[in-house]
Amino acid sequence: MIKSCLILETKLTTKRVFPFYAKMIIGRHSTNDIPLPDRTVSKRHAVIGRVRGQAVVKDLDSRNGTFVNGQKLEKAILSCGDRLKVGSVMLRFFQEDETPQGKDAESTTTPQCVQKLGACLVEAGIVDEMTLLGVLGEEKKSPTIDQMLIDLGLLDDDNRAKALARQLKFPFTTLKEREIPQQVTSLVTAEVARTHVIVPVELAGGKLLVAMADPLDSSAIQVLRMVTGMSIEVVVASREDILEAIVRYYPAAFLDQTFEGAPDLDEVTVDIEYLGEGNE
Repeated sequence: MIKSCLILETKLTTKRVFPFYAKMIIGRHSTNDIPLPDRTVSKRHAVIGRVRGQAVVKDLDSRNGTFVNGQKLEKAILSCGDRLKVGSVMLRFFQEDETPQGKDAESTTTPQCVQKLGACLVEAGIVDEMTLLGVLGEEKKSPTIDQMLIDLGLLDDDNRAKALARQLKFPFTTLKEREIPQQVTSLVTAEVARTHVIVPVELAGGKLLVAMADPLDSSAIQVLRMVTGMSIEVVVASREDILEAIVRYYPAAFLDQTFEGAPDLDEVTVDIEYLGEGNE
């Protein structure tokens, strides 16, 4: 589940919504997590990561500096709604309230962070106000950043998984066109596959390659090691892709049980690392 994101306010690229899990490099080079093709932006301008659960932005010795809410800073903790300026390009950071009150799923009041995000999307011309009101009006419970972006068509399961894999440095795979041998799927029971939202995909050199929606689910990896007696290697696939594969490879079990209650992908925390000097 996406609990944080950055919105590109400047009309610079087609993609303007960037899910944030763990670490993202912002810069002019096309290989960055947020590529900004603008000459005022350095090739590797800034990095955003998590330090003890807080989102932190750090300038990478860029030529034109990194600004948070108009103030030039070398490093800063980000809060929901903060404006981040790199070169002449403006982005905004949003994250959900992690307080008990902010987590109240039964509330029907739109959280302030979601209200701010919606207003930003309208102001930036990414969605129109009527579309936004339609989405927020349909919610029976308090809307989340994740659900609002999906309902607005700005985010899908596949893109979420790709962002997670990229930021956590895991390989990404798709399962739709992949044929998994029965000797591989038989190594993991349908119950384990359903409970942990995983699918075994390949057996090589005594190691089992497993597709997971949450690659940091250590309990699932431990269970897989115990039931297979093998070393486990992880690749990331979208939750939807994995659930479809479970239906395909474990059809009998699927007829008896539903997938309701399977765990959602929680936000991960990875400490920010210094990634070297910024460059022009």
